[in-house]
Amino acid sequence: MAVKTGRELAGLAVVTLTGGERLGRIADVVFQVTTGQVAGFLVDRGGMFSKPRFLATAQVQGLGADAMTITGEEALTEAAPATAEEFAAKPLEGRPVLNQAGTMLGKVADAAVDTETLLVPYLLLTTGLLDNALHGKPQLPLSQVQTIGADSVIVSNAYDPKAPATNA
Repeated sequence: MAVKTGRELAGLAVVTLTGGERLGRIADVVFQVTTGQVAGFLVDRGGMFSKPRFLATAQVQGLGADAMTITGEEALTEAAPATAEEFAAKPLEGRPVLNQAGTMLGKVADAAVDTETLLVPYLLLTTGLLDNALHGKPQLPLSQVQTIGADSVIVSNAYDPKAPATNA
């Protein structure tokens, strides 16, 4: 499993296979919470007034260390399909994570993406600067997420951010 964070993917060039053109850079990852499947990517073309365009996962030809390849510019669409189960990773950053009992366990720091399967196996949490420096950022498996709301993420009472990571 080759895992990169959303921050590591952000800025990666999006290049066409047909003409070798750089169409922009990855701006964000859009994924389904219930399955962890990456639905697509938001691609920023640059420029002050440009709006990110959506690239569906099915249009991705390759995702390497230096670039994402797609067949051609027609793979980019104007807007991401909006469903209640799909979330972009960046807007989740900083959102408090609470268990069902109401205890704050940390805040969302990033999403991890398996670049081979295009799945999000877990979210990374921040639990404080010193704690993260000493122990690393805890992994929150998507299977433990019960709700992603406008103001917080609710997880199972069984989730313990201090438990060893299982990469589930």
